[in-house]
Amino acid sequence: MSSSLSIILTIFSLCWIATLIIAIWAKKISIRYSMIWFFAAIILLFVGVFPSIIDFINIIFNFAVTSNLVIGILLSLLMVITFALTLFSTKQKKQIDLLIQEVSLLKSKIKKDDKQKK
Repeated sequence: MSSSLSIILTIFSLCWIATLIIAIWAKKISIRYSMIWFFAAIILLFVGVFPSIIDFINIIFNFAVTSNLVIGILLSLLMVITFALTLFSTKQKKQIDLLIQEVSLLKSKIKKDDKQKK
């Protein structure tokens, strides 16, 4: 990996980490959900600071071109992020369904109590 690419990758990952920290302080994202993005940014920072890791991994997996390895790593990282966010949204959907059921029960109880008062 060229030194200019390493510098750009390092700067990008540091900016991304700073953006995440600012978003957490502004309460635009919870720490729970930001951990996935911190993980991705730390990996990018690690690769930017130690670019020889990519070459070493390329030798292990025997990719023809290093860029194919980088694309594969990024796609894998995006798949992990997508899966984690899917898990979070599924959990939230279950919570929303439970809340809807509880609110419906409370509404029916209120209507029943109103009818009994009349």
